[in-house]
Amino acid sequence: MKRGYALVAACWIGLMASLPAQANELDFTLNNATGYDIQAVYVDPTSSDTWTDDVMGPDILADGSGVNIHFTGDADSCKWDLKVEWTGDYDPSVWTGLNLCNISEVTLKYNRDTDVTTAYTK
Repeated sequence: MKRGYALVAACWIGLMASLPAQANELDFTLNNATGYDIQAVYVDPTSSDTWTDDVMGPDILADGSGVNIHFTGDADSCKWDLKVEWTGDYDPSVWTGLNLCNISEVTLKYNRDTDVTTAYTK
């Protein structure tokens, strides 16, 4: 009987230990449909005043391509800012307050008529 309780307790502890890691999952797919290549992507909590390292490293995200962005963050923070730097001499684009707890995909599109790049989420 004690052996059964020990097994149940071990399973429960294992389950509880894995929950924070799952709650921290903030992964999303970034799709580039802008007509321009992306040289750097930064993702930081909305509460942060600085940008950390480029999450893509040395890679370039070509127009028409997508990349899986994988990182973990504060389990209590769902609001994140996204900054994209373009190849060439263009100003970076920034989106603030993206709820990455509920977003699995971000698609960037550029409108040449309005000169605005929009982040569509789902």
